Amino acid sequence: MTRKLSAALAALLFIVGLQGCTLFRWGGSPTPATPPPQPQAEDLFKEGESMLAKGRYDDARTKYTTVKEKDPERLYEPLVQVRLGDSYYEEARYPEAEVEYQRFLDLHPHNKAAAYVKYQIGMCSFKQMDEPDRDPSFSLKSVQQFNELLKDYPDNPYIAEAKEKLRIAKNSIAEHEFNIGWYYYKRGVYKAAAERFKGIRETYPGMKNEPDTLYYLADSCIHTGDMDTAKSALAVLYQEYPNNLFAQRAKNELSGRVGATK
Repeated sequence: MTRKLSAALAALLFIVGLQGCTLFRWGGSPTPATPPPQPQAEDLFKEGESMLAKGRYDDARTKYTTVKEKDPERLYEPLVQVRLGDSYYEEARYPEAEVEYQRFLDLHPHNKAAAYVKYQIGMCSFKQMDEPDRDPSFSLKSVQQFNELLKDYPDNPYIAEAKEKLRIAKNSIAEHEFNIGWYYYKRGVYKAAAERFKGIRETYPGMKNEPDTLYYLADSCIHTGDMDTAKSALAVLYQEYPNNLFAQRAKNELSGRVGATK
């Protein structure tokens, strides 16, 4: 069990409170027949945990669902809802996992496990991110979800991991936008290229392709006659990435065309 799962489980168990067992009253005749033993919610939940650990995801979900039937006071309901999401996540069925996690947040937005669940929702999108030259929708979605996590749960224990995933997702989007800008640049559509490169700089500053972006933003703007933007891009390139190959290339190929200071 991962550290994140263990922490969330501990928080939920604290909330559930596993004291005692439920007492059932049997109606009918004064001397009813003894009913067959009924597994209690705690036992069923433990069986579900064992099945989940063994990768028996369908069986685990069946057990977790049965817990609800044996838990009339709904003490286990938050915990079971998280585990249903976890079972789909571990099975790499991320759309189903997200549905279960979101159902938990809709019902228990202030539960101690809410930050974990929100992180997992972000991870569902993160795990489905495509290559930068393809559909960026999951990258965009994961950026939104991790930003919401950091905003809504500022003291959550997943801050460092969320920020790292956020950086990776932003890099993917920036790369995707760069590919579009590069497409326009290679075809001489410099105004459209400049808009893409400028958008990367404004929306995703500090990404790994920023030196490339600054160079081609400057060159595109030189072609369109926007010398102020070209000079500004080159100034940032020289100041923030003085040893980058694109900075050296810009000094050799672009500075003289705009009168930028080397």
